[in-house]
Amino acid sequence: MSYGKYNWSHWILSASLGIVFFWIGVDILRHPDSWIGYIPTNLPIHIPTTSLLKANGIFDMAMGLLLVLRLWPKLIAFFAAGHLIAIIATQGVDAVIIRDVGLLGGSLALLLWPKRHYHRSN
Repeated sequence: MSYGKYNWSHWILSASLGIVFFWIGVDILRHPDSWIGYIPTNLPIHIPTTSLLKANGIFDMAMGLLLVLRLWPKLIAFFAAGHLIAIIATQGVDAVIIRDVGLLGGSLALLLWPKRHYHRSN
């Protein structure tokens, strides 16, 4: 999809969000001990936290790759926003919450980006 004169800004937003999500996913899979404490222990599902962590890392990597490639940007932005809202809701205020709020803002910007083409009016 072409975004007219806003094509570069859309690409930069999508690619930068994608890089962050992909990077976090890789880091989760490479250093699970650093991330395991972020998995809530009171979830109503009975899946081992290590399995949830791996699934989260793969999910983050997939979202990141799809955002960089600009495949289904609105759908991926919807999932990214939901994912970040869940993280913010379960983690509360901590040292890295501002990063998640910023990523949520970028995800919502992509989700709400207008679909129509932009043309200069003379």
